[in-house]
Amino acid sequence: MRGSLALLCLALAALAAGCGGGSSSSGGTAAPRRALDLMLDWTPNPDHVAIFVARRKGYFDAAGLRVRVRVPADPTTPLKLLAAGRTDLAVSYEPELFFAAEKKLPVVAVASIIPQPLDSLISLRPLPSLRALAGRSIGITGVPTDDAFLATILGHAGLAAADVTIVHVGYNLLPALLSHKVDAILGGYRNVEGIQLEQRGLRPTILPVDQGGVPRYAELVIAANANRLRRDRGYSDATRRFVAALARGDRAAGADPAAALAAVRASTDSTPSFSRRSVPATVALLNEAPCLHGRSWAAFGAWMASRKLLARPVPAATVVTTAFLPPSCRR
Repeated sequence: MRGSLALLCLALAALAAGCGGGSSSSGGTAAPRRALDLMLDWTPNPDHVAIFVARRKGYFDAAGLRVRVRVPADPTTPLKLLAAGRTDLAVSYEPELFFAAEKKLPVVAVASIIPQPLDSLISLRPLPSLRALAGRSIGITGVPTDDAFLATILGHAGLAAADVTIVHVGYNLLPALLSHKVDAILGGYRNVEGIQLEQRGLRPTILPVDQGGVPRYAELVIAANANRLRRDRGYSDATRRFVAALARGDRAAGADPAAALAAVRASTDSTPSFSRRSVPATVALLNEAPCLHGRSWAAFGAWMASRKLLARPVPAATVVTTAFLPPSCRR
């Protein structure tokens, strides 16, 4: 969501170059593959490594799918497009599924891409404990979840909002930190901004929000249209096959780091130096993907309601289903 229009154009070019979907069968007449449109959350980046590996290694092809990866013109629209039937699947964030439920959008998470938080509190100064935040300035984007994350982190440390200076910097998180406009930022990703700072020769303190009292949640998920899953057996079957191929992509990314890096390099406009650091850091977070855990979603939904992010509690069963996950997730 922090990408610029220029990055979007470059990303579209990268996608166009890599839309072949992997190897195809030779000899004989292959059965037609089912077409699936997948809308990303924003520009292609290392967070989508499992998707890119599955495509590059032909796992979607092997599952009888022709997956077209699309980039949204507006990062707020993927779930709306999914609900309207204008895309088959969408990449989104766990909190957004709860917000969508409040709006009565028929969308449901069917798999995780990044099964744990990336959102982090990042400081250039050492933080021996969270109480060391007292008296410091913290830059946030201003989105509701950031305010709730910060309030929880401060409360976890026995602090209140009055103990820090909160600065709304929009999506200029890194510039605000590097220019010393703020002492720390909340909203940067450990595998993006954290690495960018390290590449500048800095040694940032990085605290994922779930280490500061926020319930663990999935940063990125695959969402499907709930109505279509109930009514369209072909769509339901294709979704199951997509998740199975994605699971193969997760395993392959972990087993073959070089292939994971090559897949991301072929599908994104990330610089080589950044990709070499970010891809392994991201792959290290995929151990539980594509699994989803209902209890974890229930706990996070209850936290959202307690922080007034939701007008009323949203049952986890309305925003997530484990019915399409591979057997390995049920062990």
